[in-house]
Amino acid sequence: MYDLKMLPLKLDQGQQEFVSLGFTASAPPRRASRSRSEDMLILSLSFKGDVQTASEIQKSWLDNLIQSFFKTGGSVTSAMRTLIETLNLTLMEKNLKSGRDAGPTTAAINLAAIHRRILYIAQSGFSHAFVLNQQGLAHFYDTSRSDRGLGFSRSPNIRYYQAEIGRGSYFFTTDSPPETWTEDAIFTGGYPSLDQLRRRLLNQAPQSFRMDLAQILPGEGNVQIQGPQIPAAIEGEDVKDEDSHVIPETLPEVTAEPQEDTLFDTREIKPESDSVEIVLPDTEDEAPEEDLVEAEISDSLKPEVLQEDFAHEAAFESHAEEDIEDAETIAEPQLAKSKKQEKMKKSSSKVIAERDQIRERSLKGLAAILSGWRSFREKVSTFFMDLISRWTPADSDGTPMLSRGTMLLVTVLIPLIVVAIGASVYFARGRSLQYESYFEQAQLSAAVALSSEDPNQSREAWHQSLAYLDQAESYKETDEITELREQARDALDQLDGAVRLAYQPAIIGSLYSEINITEIISYGPDLYMLDSTGGRVIHAERVSQGYEIDPDFVCAAGNYSGGRIEALVDMVSLPINNPFQAHILAVDALGNAAYCGPGQNPVIHTLPSMNGNFGEIKSIAYDINYLYVLLPASSTILVYRPTNGQYLDLPSSFFEGVDNTPNISTVEDLAVNGPSLYLLQNDGKLIDCTTSGLGANPVTCVNPVDYIDGRPGKEDLVFTMPESSYRGILYTSPPDPSISILDAINADIYRFSLRFRLYKRLRPEMGDFELESPVATAFTIGIDRIAFLAFGHQVFYAYVE
Repeated sequence: MYDLKMLPLKLDQGQQEFVSLGFTASAPPRRASRSRSEDMLILSLSFKGDVQTASEIQKSWLDNLIQSFFKTGGSVTSAMRTLIETLNLTLMEKNLKSGRDAGPTTAAINLAAIHRRILYIAQSGFSHAFVLNQQGLAHFYDTSRSDRGLGFSRSPNIRYYQAEIGRGSYFFTTDSPPETWTEDAIFTGGYPSLDQLRRRLLNQAPQSFRMDLAQILPGEGNVQIQGPQIPAAIEGEDVKDEDSHVIPETLPEVTAEPQEDTLFDTREIKPESDSVEIVLPDTEDEAPEEDLVEAEISDSLKPEVLQEDFAHEAAFESHAEEDIEDAETIAEPQLAKSKKQEKMKKSSSKVIAERDQIRERSLKGLAAILSGWRSFREKVSTFFMDLISRWTPADSDGTPMLSRGTMLLVTVLIPLIVVAIGASVYFARGRSLQYESYFEQAQLSAAVALSSEDPNQSREAWHQSLAYLDQAESYKETDEITELREQARDALDQLDGAVRLAYQPAIIGSLYSEINITEIISYGPDLYMLDSTGGRVIHAERVSQGYEIDPDFVCAAGNYSGGRIEALVDMVSLPINNPFQAHILAVDALGNAAYCGPGQNPVIHTLPSMNGNFGEIKSIAYDINYLYVLLPASSTILVYRPTNGQYLDLPSSFFEGVDNTPNISTVEDLAVNGPSLYLLQNDGKLIDCTTSGLGANPVTCVNPVDYIDGRPGKEDLVFTMPESSYRGILYTSPPDPSISILDAINADIYRFSLRFRLYKRLRPEMGDFELESPVATAFTIGIDRIAFLAFGHQVFYAYVE
């Protein structure tokens, strides 16, 4: 678990204010879902438009959305997506009801979920998120600047990222980061404290500015809010921002605690209740609640109200369509432009008409349910009145006379019977109507995708169709869902030029859920897996049914022959003719190396350093007996030359004598091919550095390389890696030399030639196997053309054709 220190900051005319509205965090409640029981959530939310309405939405929904996250099982990204989609629909409905006069309310959100030792980030709207850890500064935002935020369409644009937390990190967000937020400026003098980071981030910040900052430290799941002293808030008085909006009463209670630094006062957020309660606005009359709901829905079914709602929704979507048309046709000739616009307008009109028909059918079905409910309620009332009149005595005017026991029994039984019958009606008819509504929307999105000539619009529509199919499947599983899902996936594969690999579990049995595989080595019939959580290497042997764990294999932190080694951070395979006959060489962050193999204890050797201060190792690579060590903190790559198969001599710097050294701090992984060194960055860009051996120009680098598409139908086109998080790079030697890169978010493997020509995109087909986390953590492709893919503690393999 981790502790969170929250620091919400706002500058108003250069003056700091404590404004925590829209910035909160939570530890898991007592009755959290099993998948969320050890997660923590950070939420940063900003609104534009009708701020008063947005404030009301936060008061009534924000806490419940957070609680719903912890009650949602499955993967972390699925729970984050559900939260964002729920908030988006709330804003969408508000905007449709308010019409054009009030103006739309939009929002930008940054969600950060701590799951094990990984920080998963979901972002929607134009906002910036940063993660600062010991390895450097990572910046996440919409590079296309096309995301209009929540509240505009029913399908929000959600981007997913992830970052390592390690021994501590900072997570901070803002809408407009200053230009001074660079790694060099923030890392001045080393990894900063919270107060140092606050001062550096506010340096040269604009006069009006908001920033949400969270410090993540190993701990026990405590959440604290830090900010300047505000006596009024501590004594219970209202605190207002510049728009005079009162901070909602539903914010978590805070308790002041003394700190060593008197500039801040620390307030610890107490764990919230594990119950989810939606607070509805008070009504002026005293009508029964069910009558008010029925009256509201009945009014919404009137023709004039329906017509107005449809007009509002059509107006919003027409604006979005016009923006898309303008962006797509700006560089085309005028005649082609007019023809394309006319065709797209006809297609849009057809789509809107179909959508209106779907919504009208749904509302008619809802009206039929309400009408049947009224009739059913009247019949039940009449039935019980007749029953009571038959079995009880009556007074002089014919009114039934009931004893206290009978009245108590009737009071208890009647609501139970009504609820049971009503639930049966809902499950019989309501769920069917929900299924039909979502499936028809999935069909509509598929029709949009088929009619679109723009590959990007078609891809987005197919993704939207799959999202609707997931919602429809939650109510009913049918063959038509399976058929449409396969059609959508085939279409996306064709658009992306992807080839499906049928993966199956590699490990016989299963690994513990706490294990996180971050490196895989295929060594003939042996499989070696690096567990970053335990800082150890796991060995498995191939048998007829898969790979069986070797319980006697030892390669972990401890004292062995040659010295002590700490938690392992990376490993490479070795040729079998090394002095220790070891299969792998594993290192810890301090520069200690362990030679490990089956049936033997590790042999420890400490790598020499140039200046005695080694720094933390992030990754290593091996090629022709040479060992390459990546040190991001010192922006250095050390090269060790072998001496009788061991590394006894001082290393040299790979970039020694090079003037324009690339930025090593952003490198995620590295691979070596003779004189070529490949450095992979988290955004998928690749740096290719080649040693020449010449004294005048020893190393030349191409930063970044230009990817060329070589897939059928896309030959010689410039290829750009999709926006995602890229985790590993692999060089495969002949007879099939290639460079492979792992897209962690989508679990796709991109295979390039040595001239960076993309010739294959390997996409996973998991079948009926359920993934606890969809983010891939490691991969490899062996010389036997078997691909291995890890998702945390789950490891799969497939044959590459």
